[in-house]
Amino acid sequence: MIRENKTWIFILCSMLFMGCYATISQVLLVREFLVVFFGNELCLGIILGTWLFGVAFGAATGGRVADRFKNHLSAFIFVLILMCVILPLELIIIRALRHILNVPIGQYIPILSLLFSSVFIIMPFSFTIGFIFPIACRVIRGFTQDSAADIGFVYILESIGSLIGGLLFTFVLVLRFQPFTIIMIFDCILFLNILLMFLFFEKDPLRRGKTFACALLFFVAFILLISGIINKIDNYFINVRWNSSNPDIELLESVDSRYENIVIGVREDQYSVFGNGQYNFAFPNDYEYSQIAHLVMTQHPTPKRVLLIGGGMGGLIKGMLKHPIDELHYIELDPALIELTKKYLPPDEVEALSDRRVKTFPVDGRYFVKRAKMKKKYDLIFVNIPDPSTAFLNRYYTLQFFQEARDILKKNGVFAIGISSAVNYLGEEVGNYTGSVYQTLNNVFPHVIVSPGWANYYFASDSHDTATFDIQALTKRYVERGVKSEYFSEYVFYTLLPPERVKFIENEIKGRKGLRVNTDAKPVTYFFNLMLWDKLSGSQLGSVLQKLEKSHLKTFLIPIFVFFVCRVVYVIVFRRSTEVQQKFNSMAAIATTGFAGMALEIILIFAFQNIYGYVYEKIGLIIALFMFGLALGSGLSNRLILQGISGNTWSWLNPVRIIGQSIKHQPNHGSGNLKPLADDEKKEIDWIKILIVLEAIIVVYASIMPFILSRVTFQFYGSEYLFMLLVIITGILTGLEFPISSKLYFLCKRDSGITAGKVDSADHAGAFIGAILTGVLFVPIFGIGGSCIIIVVLNLVSMLFLIYLFFQRRKIVNLHN
Repeated sequence: MIRENKTWIFILCSMLFMGCYATISQVLLVREFLVVFFGNELCLGIILGTWLFGVAFGAATGGRVADRFKNHLSAFIFVLILMCVILPLELIIIRALRHILNVPIGQYIPILSLLFSSVFIIMPFSFTIGFIFPIACRVIRGFTQDSAADIGFVYILESIGSLIGGLLFTFVLVLRFQPFTIIMIFDCILFLNILLMFLFFEKDPLRRGKTFACALLFFVAFILLISGIINKIDNYFINVRWNSSNPDIELLESVDSRYENIVIGVREDQYSVFGNGQYNFAFPNDYEYSQIAHLVMTQHPTPKRVLLIGGGMGGLIKGMLKHPIDELHYIELDPALIELTKKYLPPDEVEALSDRRVKTFPVDGRYFVKRAKMKKKYDLIFVNIPDPSTAFLNRYYTLQFFQEARDILKKNGVFAIGISSAVNYLGEEVGNYTGSVYQTLNNVFPHVIVSPGWANYYFASDSHDTATFDIQALTKRYVERGVKSEYFSEYVFYTLLPPERVKFIENEIKGRKGLRVNTDAKPVTYFFNLMLWDKLSGSQLGSVLQKLEKSHLKTFLIPIFVFFVCRVVYVIVFRRSTEVQQKFNSMAAIATTGFAGMALEIILIFAFQNIYGYVYEKIGLIIALFMFGLALGSGLSNRLILQGISGNTWSWLNPVRIIGQSIKHQPNHGSGNLKPLADDEKKEIDWIKILIVLEAIIVVYASIMPFILSRVTFQFYGSEYLFMLLVIITGILTGLEFPISSKLYFLCKRDSGITAGKVDSADHAGAFIGAILTGVLFVPIFGIGGSCIIIVVLNLVSMLFLIYLFFQRRKIVNLHN
């Protein structure tokens, strides 16, 4: 028994470390892939889905081979050390991905290549996470004197470790250390723990050799950490990533902020700024920014109060200040960007930022606009941010944001925003992309005009007399203000706004049918950006993405309905036994619940990003809280299985008692810490009915999720805490069903190994499909509401299967007996 030797405390710490390291690794991989994916959150579904698939495959493999190891502790430690080796290698591969895929300079990585590469990169580490779990269960076998309780104890330790890892990463590590430094800190902790374990392990004949090996590992990791070598290694591979996409630009700085990875490079005194690998702006760039500044400023006859959101540095603010304005409020999406860029700005740019008329607000743009409602009114609002290629950026191109911006405009005020386009021809991808922005604006403002060129600038107002492309009117406004610019004159308007080009772009956009409206709940514009990315990278997904974009919700609901009907007919016609039905229905229930749990987590991540914009920082906390909810839900159900509902009916709902009884260091009685009910009491519990109730709760929960999220705003006090609570609840509901479904399947099969493998596979298969489909397709195409409808229908179908089975409960009771 493990408690009889001196190593058990170090073994338990290693299991806590296992969960902690897994969460931090998952977050690091997500953040690194976000840079490769140019910040596109669609990769979240792919990464989380691949992670789950790898864990399931690893757990199944580990369960089959665990008993073949002669020394489970040595195997456990070896896999832990292997995890520490695999993770940095995966980070290196991600950063060198463009080199590995041989992607030409300046070209996007094809989407299919990214999809397949993410699978092959993530799978090795997630496989080890799953593989080590059954080995860990063998290591502590006998710790609680009950095999099932031992498994639950490892699960609880791993989940607590996951929570600790998420909290540490979010609040301590993320803004203080580079990725490789974070890895090395945890490697040192693990190696020290293993070293102490072997020092106290007196019975192992190979103790000296193992102790020396662990001491060497700890020494090497510690030297790498304190000497700063690990930082040099990190910086080297940052340069590898940079040179694979921008070899002609010298890398100056790379910083991880709460919003994104920020990089500044220089070439021949021209500085370029990138966010999550995507080009943002360059400076000094007076010629280009002068054209933008004066075109925007002349769209209003007398702009006195101006709001600029994003992209002010580089010459834009300097150009806007040449006009006789009273106030310019500058909002930067990422405050860290201001501090980083200021170090390289030319003196006249720094002077412009310090002008008495300029007030800089280092806050999120949407947050500022929401809070400014009924307090500030502006003549002109200009949103100058990168294209809506991510959910983070898409927040500034939605119907809800346009409405919020309209509410803080004065009468006859002008709203302006830009997006990349094409000059001579708008294909289907570009047309849908730019057209969705026009259609969304047109739903808010009665007057919308679009400028031609490589970048379309949209000017919207409640008056047809304010925003205009009449060159005479614009020239008059410019000249009367007495603006003096080295790079701009009134004659440039003829170049920017040739009448035939203005008419062309107007006809191209207005002539398109079926243009979509971009909303917070249904971010179609950035799905169109994905289609454009596919076309520019030469990928082969274009036709598939176009068909998916045009698909309706019923395209996915009809197959579910057909499956339901076929299954019912099959059961009735072939008169399947209740035992066969019970095995199938328990598997279906856990599969649809796994789908629902992961899909709802993805939805919550997208919604959090829509409102707050810094999921890049909080992704670790979100994952950790979901894992904590899973453990808590599983613990509640395990307690119910062992203790039942008789006696103190609600005592099984006490999570503190669950965890406390799981880790008590005292002898146990019967089959674990929780005294089982007598056989006759257990027979009274109707597991089918309990599972039906749980499925019904998930159906209701998914049904009200869109309503809850639609009411969450910046003004709602504690809204961020509500998000975190929803993540925990989602985890609890998902975790509750796993032991109950296992119980139902076990009552038929009476083999714990087969039951664990089957149910775990169904759970992770459902979660894998839920993550992929929801993250890549359902949310961008059908929105949060449509995604939740699919979740509801799927779980409703599995609930109906269970209800049909419930009406044959006499046979089920006989099976129980």
